[in-house]
Amino acid sequence: MFDVGRSSFKRGSIMVMRISENMKFSAIVDNMFKSESDYNKLMEKIASQKEINRPSDDPIGMNRVLDLRKSKASIKQYTRNMDGCESWLTITESKLSAAGDLLVKAREIAVAQSTVTSSAESRSSEAVTVQQLINEMLALANSKYGDRYLFSGAKTEETPFSSSGRSTAEIGAAAAAEGNTFDGNVVSGGTYAGSVNKTYVVKIVTGGTLAAATYRVSDDGGKTWGNEKNDLDSGTITLGDGIQLTFTGGSTDLAADDIFYVHAFTDGYYNGNGGELSVNIGEGEPFAYSISGEAAFTDKGDGNVEIFGILNELKTALETNDPDGIASCLDDLKVASDQISKNISRCGTKMNRLEIAKKSMVDMDMDLAGLISGVEDADVSEIMTRFAMKEIALKASYAAASKIGNLTILDFFR
Repeated sequence: MFDVGRSSFKRGSIMVMRISENMKFSAIVDNMFKSESDYNKLMEKIASQKEINRPSDDPIGMNRVLDLRKSKASIKQYTRNMDGCESWLTITESKLSAAGDLLVKAREIAVAQSTVTSSAESRSSEAVTVQQLINEMLALANSKYGDRYLFSGAKTEETPFSSSGRSTAEIGAAAAAEGNTFDGNVVSGGTYAGSVNKTYVVKIVTGGTLAAATYRVSDDGGKTWGNEKNDLDSGTITLGDGIQLTFTGGSTDLAADDIFYVHAFTDGYYNGNGGELSVNIGEGEPFAYSISGEAAFTDKGDGNVEIFGILNELKTALETNDPDGIASCLDDLKVASDQISKNISRCGTKMNRLEIAKKSMVDMDMDLAGLISGVEDADVSEIMTRFAMKEIALKASYAAASKIGNLTILDFFR
């Protein structure tokens, strides 16, 4: 007897196989389910207009889309960075322009009061005006954007300018970073001989007793580091520019990554530094967007004139009825105005670079959007054609399944 499912026998060299009705029904149902699945996928693609709706649709294509989306997200972040830089520079330029206007007024006063026709009373009155200019200049130089000072360099939490200047250089108190293990004392000392404000940082490399510990020193607030040293055994180390730190051991030794720092200031009114703030506006493309108060308002670093110093000199000369002293301020006031104008121009140059970079980012964003669309988006006309064909195939499967489902045993006796 033959198996009701499937059987075979040989007639000579020919293999004969019997296909049962059950096998036919299973094949038809399987084909119908596959057609339904393909039909549903095409319907989903029509609804979403996407060729790829899940990773399984096209693993290689989805991986490419994810990479392109990651690049697109980076462009959005770079664009946000540039928008922030643009806002910062716009406000900086506005404050510097206002400062330039104040210097023009101060020079007009100096020109008018340096003549022999001016009286002591008029000079005394104008001294009050100059003091008002100084107050306004101080407010501009201490301007903020958000919660950060515009002109304090990299020390954005430090008020950039004081109303009274330092007559000599100063070394601030030594401080320890939060989370340090060392619980002994650290004291700063020496005489600062640097030409600009600096922040020195000491970082412990190898912990242990003073005799065993090693360290590195940074003179730019931790951006760059010097060679590793091991001369802490005496307790006193020289950081540079005449600054010393003296360590006194406590109950806990030094540990790796313990950090200590000290601020050093030159004479003058400035409390910030000459550092610049920067962000990335492209892959590996840092952009320095700030103007330091050192460059704009002092005679340190890139600056030529201590603006608050010359304004106070002018005020003193007016108060003391000193026409020669007033006249001697004219040249410095002109240089101060040029100094402000130079930094306004620097703002403009930076803005131009941002404009070029933003245009490049817009073009790149459009290119990436096109690449993503080419991989991810569906050809709707093609999908509709395939959908219509699949619909016909599905109807045919339904029709075949309905016929085989209506078969009875009587159909086999015909």
